[in-house]
Amino acid sequence: MNRPDLAADTDLCVKCGLCLPHCPTYLQTQDENESPRGRLSLIQGWARGALEATPELARHVDHCLLCRACEAACPAYVPYGGIVDRFRGEVGELGKSSAAKLKTAALRKLLTGVGVRHRAEALMAGALGGPLLRGGGFLLEAVGLGEVAAGLPGTATATDWIGIHPATGPAETGRADVFLGCTANLLDAETVSATLRLLNRLGVRVRVPEAQACCGALHGHGGDAQAASALMERNLAAFDGEDAIVGFASGCGAMLRDYRERAATETAARWAGRVRDVGEFLAGLPWPDDWVLAPLEAKVVVHAPCTLKNVLKADRHPAALLRRIPGLEVVPLPVQVRCCGAAGSYSLEHPAMAGALRDEVLDRVAAERPAFLATSNPGCAMHLRAGLKRRGLGGVEVLHPVALLARCLPG
Repeated sequence: MNRPDLAADTDLCVKCGLCLPHCPTYLQTQDENESPRGRLSLIQGWARGALEATPELARHVDHCLLCRACEAACPAYVPYGGIVDRFRGEVGELGKSSAAKLKTAALRKLLTGVGVRHRAEALMAGALGGPLLRGGGFLLEAVGLGEVAAGLPGTATATDWIGIHPATGPAETGRADVFLGCTANLLDAETVSATLRLLNRLGVRVRVPEAQACCGALHGHGGDAQAASALMERNLAAFDGEDAIVGFASGCGAMLRDYRERAATETAARWAGRVRDVGEFLAGLPWPDDWVLAPLEAKVVVHAPCTLKNVLKADRHPAALLRRIPGLEVVPLPVQVRCCGAAGSYSLEHPAMAGALRDEVLDRVAAERPAFLATSNPGCAMHLRAGLKRRGLGGVEVLHPVALLARCLPG
């Protein structure tokens, strides 16, 4: 294969190795093929026609979590995530096991099988989550989604948030659009309601467009560039206007921000510039001086998802917001704590690596003995919740920072 455009991007990497201390898979394996510069070298060789796209080569690239810690550390600003996605789009599912293909297909069906509004109706009717969730996750186990079953927060909630949610504060101070993503009814019902309640109470009028679609991250990172592009076009059209696009799932937010590069148009660049994580957006709003949140005598450990930290650059906000709660001891995980291993469908396709990375995170969490573990990405929440349950620590509640914040709202 001769792909000069892709080869040119890989040429930006000068092989300095500054990425190595930041790469979770390299640190676990000490294998250069499992490092950012190693993977770039493999893609570079393929793009120049010097290497064939063998299953072994594809597997090394597929083992990448796309945590993008390497991008955050790279002095040459190599667009590593985009390079990997484009390569995966060229080779498709080459090198993936049959079990991995089945699990990913089942997860996509579960999360993206129907539209945003109709997903609530499908859950209520048992057409989507119902049969999979009944019997303690037995059917999820049967299709290879046992980790998903173990990580679910409880019964799925069918709620319809589509439409306009007027500000309930003394005056309207701003407007925003909210991106729901695919997991709202299955994993994030409390988070969505908390987001709307907080924004409305702070004077923000919220619009939740019906025409919005899945962000396309599972598709784009999994090699289905065509499906990802179609979903992107739907979202670009659905979120018209100039208001901020607020998301509460950092993985979705990172993908929406990446529309700038994927579409490569001025319109998409302006659109992507409107994307904000909910923590960042809330932190930028004026909070009434007379607001006193209800006290909570407890400890919360705050986990920063890779997408929040390395792509959205908004990881400082969740802990700062939670410190508004009187009596709450807020303990952010140390910066040296790396990817938890969730990474979209990665934990299903590569459970051994994902489990090893999760153990590093949960060792830190267990040492703190918190009542809560707050994280800003539903995939991370599900993965960490499953790990806590397997350790006998299911009493630690895993939730989104805004959910905990909303529980303490006055009045």
